[in-house]
Amino acid sequence: MNKIRNKQNNVMQKDTSGISSEKSAVVNKLSSILVYVFLTSLAIVVLYPLLWTFLASVRPDTQFALNPWGIPKQFDLSIYREVWVDAGIARNTYNSLLIAALGVVVSLILCLLASYPLARMRWKGAGIVLAFFLSGIMIPVHSTLIPLYVMLRPISKVLDERFALLIPYIVFSMPVAIFLIYNYMKSIPMSLEEAAVLDGCSLFQSFIRIIVPTVKPAIATVSIFSFMGMWNELLFALVFLQRQKVQTLPLGILRFTGLYTVEWQATLAAIMIAVIPSIILYVILQEKLIQGMTEGSLKG
Repeated sequence: MNKIRNKQNNVMQKDTSGISSEKSAVVNKLSSILVYVFLTSLAIVVLYPLLWTFLASVRPDTQFALNPWGIPKQFDLSIYREVWVDAGIARNTYNSLLIAALGVVVSLILCLLASYPLARMRWKGAGIVLAFFLSGIMIPVHSTLIPLYVMLRPISKVLDERFALLIPYIVFSMPVAIFLIYNYMKSIPMSLEEAAVLDGCSLFQSFIRIIVPTVKPAIATVSIFSFMGMWNELLFALVFLQRQKVQTLPLGILRFTGLYTVEWQATLAAIMIAVIPSIILYVILQEKLIQGMTEGSLKG
């Protein structure tokens, strides 16, 4: 009798385990379906404005005014050539790329040099210096617009206005950049530098060969955020850059907006041109960006 009961119990346990495994499989499938639905909906929400901007840019202004949400009856790609060549958007794009590229490079160099002694060395006043750098996060950037213009106006007369504009861009991008790079450097084991010193590396060599390659994810994150801030900035450029020859892309897009009318086709075409460099940079650095944000949040 005991053997029969044991067999019955084993059969019942197998049945219940099979039912529970089936339930868990169903739950996993449902959860995966919900995740895919959510991600697909999020992708549509993100990509639809870009698609609408492109479709609206290739239709005449009359069609856009009659039905701004409809599908264009004809595609007029010549507007991109007119905007790029005739309207001077090519020159504005060059100016924006020059300012953003120089600003990101200089900002990265300064932030790496500032974060290294704060994160890897012990010295009096390190906390005060770090607090001084991070206090810049609390300053409203555009509240300093007029004082900075008055201070930098003599530099603008001597140098190109674009190089004077780099000073506030670099300065205001440094607090967040130092915060991210400092936290990432802080998480690096000291044993790596100690091993490098034992192998004969100097302080500068260990910084270049050990620290900088290790913080590449943080560098990618800082590069994208700094580039986006400098690429899209408008108010400083509007005040500093008076000559049309040196104006950036946001100012070039403003030229299509009049007092009573807006050239929608040209404006949307210029916006599509302005979006392309940001997408290219993100595609190139997306892996390092995600790695830097996740590891920085876990380690920092």
